[in-house]
Amino acid sequence: MPSSTGSPAASRSRRRGPRTDAQRNDQRILRAAARVLAEDPRATIQRIADEAGVVRLTVYRRYSNRDALRRAIFEAAAAEAKQVIADALDAEPDPVACLRVIIIEMAAIAQRYPLLSVGTDLQPLPGEPRRPSPPPASRAMQRSLLDLVRRGQDEGVLRRDLPAELLPQAIVGTLRITLRFARSLGTDPDLIGNQVADLLLHGFAIPGCRAVAGQELM
Repeated sequence: MPSSTGSPAASRSRRRGPRTDAQRNDQRILRAAARVLAEDPRATIQRIADEAGVVRLTVYRRYSNRDALRRAIFEAAAAEAKQVIADALDAEPDPVACLRVIIIEMAAIAQRYPLLSVGTDLQPLPGEPRRPSPPPASRAMQRSLLDLVRRGQDEGVLRRDLPAELLPQAIVGTLRITLRFARSLGTDPDLIGNQVADLLLHGFAIPGCRAVAGQELM
């Protein structure tokens, strides 16, 4: 994705102000943990610290164990997605175009946090008999996305014969599966967001074509 000083991401970064050293350390730890735990759910805190380029004590000061790290990863990703949705809603009034931007940005977030492709924050953590509630940022993200889909349906640009709840679930599920198996699918990770957006918003069928008796007719 572009990272020039004139990009939307750079503008958002300037608007939010500079990160402190503690925030940068926290970001490095969570992104490193997301990579390491995606590869090895039982990875040690020391390995995560090494990957993040910090000492082990720095990790332990923030997160007592892998479960705490795992939850924090999903919360951080959900917070980023919530901000992406808010920015897209501010910049793009058309629901379909807005959804496309959101899908592309969510693909980028999922690649920054690979653990998202092999798990879900709705799975119980070890020792928890019940499924935990999603964190506040995740609930806010889901509400915003659902409201956008419903607005598109009300405006007649999204199908009304399908439940609004289906599209947000399809976005998350399709991104998770596609990113997880991108290499075996021969898919360029940088293009996944665009491809998933095309699939979910426009489908696989070629407009104007229909199959009859095994043949395509225009």
